[in-house]
Amino acid sequence: MIILITGTPGVGKTTVSSILVEKIDACLVNINELVDEKHLYTGIDEERGYKIVDLDALFNEIAKIIKNIDDHDKHVVVEGHLSHLFENSDIVIVLRANPDVLRDRMKIKGWKAAKIRENIEAEAIDICSYESFEIHGDKVNEIDTSDIHPDHVADLIIDVINGDKSFPVGNVDFLDYLK
Repeated sequence: MIILITGTPGVGKTTVSSILVEKIDACLVNINELVDEKHLYTGIDEERGYKIVDLDALFNEIAKIIKNIDDHDKHVVVEGHLSHLFENSDIVIVLRANPDVLRDRMKIKGWKAAKIRENIEAEAIDICSYESFEIHGDKVNEIDTSDIHPDHVADLIIDVINGDKSFPVGNVDFLDYLK
């Protein structure tokens, strides 16, 4: 099973994914590490400080990794802000966070004000959820991590994997933040 975990930077993707792969004995593909390790970018956006990721090269590399996993019964968790753009999935989890919580998390990490503003606006208008749903439809679930411990978020994802729970797109709404 291929599980994509995506969301705006700062929602808890890396933390939750690390916990999840331990709980379900899955293989983890961390997109940020893969991009750096394999140099899957074409340059740096100087204004924003982002790597310009070569998506075709990234997706080819992810497909190779998935294909080379020996145990075909093993779950693969692909984690990262761009993971939802990878079209091969069984489940997509969009982690969300209240923009105020997200701002606090980003400040703690030392992010610049412009980057914080850009990301909380993206969170408020559901960019990752929208893009995920456009590509993956009903495979997409949204989980609000604002007030939930990462262990519990991982347990909720396990419930989704097992078919015990569903968190359809649209149940998390931060649009009032923009008013």
